[in-house]
Amino acid sequence: MKRLSIKQLLIFIFIFSLGIAVCNGQSTGKGREPRGVTKAKKTQAKKEAKLEKDFKNYVDDSRKRAFKIQSPEVKARMIQNKKDIKAREKAKKKRTSTVTRKAGKKYK
Repeated sequence: MKRLSIKQLLIFIFIFSLGIAVCNGQSTGKGREPRGVTKAKKTQAKKEAKLEKDFKNYVDDSRKRAFKIQSPEVKARMIQNKKDIKAREKAKKKRTSTVTRKAGKKYK
């Protein structure tokens, strides 16, 4: 009796796995999208690019205006801060590139 149930279980697993294999084989077919769908995607991409460009322009204008309305002392400090940040970023980038170069040579 126990042997019969094991056989039934094995048959069920075999049939189940064949069914999954057939379903997987059918779902890998290549299909083209309708023309309207591709056109809608292109127009959506153009709209998103335009919004992103407008946002960048707005941010740039806002930064320029914020800099323009400051007093001369604050302007000088802001300029110096930008220089310091650039120097720190350059040093950090240089340090990172030398470390990765050494690691690349080490594990080549």
